[in-house]
Amino acid sequence: MKYKLSVISSNSAIMSICNSLVQKNYLFTKVVQWGVQEVYSGANIKDNDELKLYFSVFSNNVPYTQDELYSALSCIQNITEFAKARNDKLVVESNIPTNSGSVALIFKALLNDAPVIIKVLRPNIKTRIEHDIDAVLFFFNNIFIKNIVRYYIKIDFKKFIESNSESLLNQCDFMSEVNNALLFKDNLKNNKSIVIPHVYKHFTDKYNDVIVMEYLDGPIAKNVSLDLLRDRCEIFQSFFFESLFRYNILHGDFHLGNIIITNNNTIGIIDFGIVYNLSDSNSDQLFNLLFLSFRPEKMKQLIRAIIRYLCIDKNYHDMIYNKIINDKEITDMFSSDFSANFIIKLVNKLMSQETLEIKKDLCKLLLSAMSGLQTIDYINENKSLEYLVKSYINRSIPMD
Repeated sequence: MKYKLSVISSNSAIMSICNSLVQKNYLFTKVVQWGVQEVYSGANIKDNDELKLYFSVFSNNVPYTQDELYSALSCIQNITEFAKARNDKLVVESNIPTNSGSVALIFKALLNDAPVIIKVLRPNIKTRIEHDIDAVLFFFNNIFIKNIVRYYIKIDFKKFIESNSESLLNQCDFMSEVNNALLFKDNLKNNKSIVIPHVYKHFTDKYNDVIVMEYLDGPIAKNVSLDLLRDRCEIFQSFFFESLFRYNILHGDFHLGNIIITNNNTIGIIDFGIVYNLSDSNSDQLFNLLFLSFRPEKMKQLIRAIIRYLCIDKNYHDMIYNKIINDKEITDMFSSDFSANFIIKLVNKLMSQETLEIKKDLCKLLLSAMSGLQTIDYINENKSLEYLVKSYINRSIPMD
């Protein structure tokens, strides 16, 4: 309203709406992080420095209350005394968080003079997330809202939120996050180009709402030039494919905000709150889907494979396939190379079918994998999936 009356600028209106939404519902925070930042990133706002700066720091600047700050400082006092009892010295640099994420406040500190970060869970955040999920599901259950979303956005948000609720809640499980980080660090210990921060697990064992880990010095990938990212493109690909197909684990939140550009031509990976452990069967199926990208003429075969992979009732497979290949948004992509974006669009099409039962775990896995590939895609000048997979295989298995 203030914008319509010319009381404030469009930039101020956008920032005000985002700040208001994230204070009212946790899921709106994730929507802004996952969606709006991508719209208002890079070239889309290259001439709008105010919005570019706002969205570049948004995911690390989620509003917090004084009560949340007092709770975090109380936790830090506890772990400081715990460290002292172990003859360690833990000193926090400031009582003001360095970053404030969706589920935690983050502080810089020194542990025995080594730089670390302390990640403190927001109080009652899991209960709040559960409440917000219920509220948003109720909102999207409204027939009027459902029709608007179906017409303009063409995705079943209710099904999308239900499929991702577990992942959202898993971000509150710091013990799991610590174990995930240790798993990645052990698996990738021989890869000198990838840095996984050391986690001081004994702090989380004692206080489950705290993580103390090594501080990685360097800028976040989303805040550096694309040329610098391209210099490290092979390392990005190595991390993604090696984790997925050698160790059957997938970083479920692999994007530029969770990557640190460290020194000596290395990258650091952070935030292991969402990690998927794949069975051999799921890993094989996922590889087979990517392998189809070697044959662009096999796009219809890929569509059938994904339908078989995700849809529960076999009786619907042919009907859904016929519906999908007659969808103009899909057929317009038939002449182009395979891309992660194509598969994401296809999965969203399947999720928009209200009567169709989807294998939720496999859907999350596929979307997370394609989202990670989109990140590599962006760095690699939007190369096809065929190029990304082949280039990794050729480096991993040198051909004479």
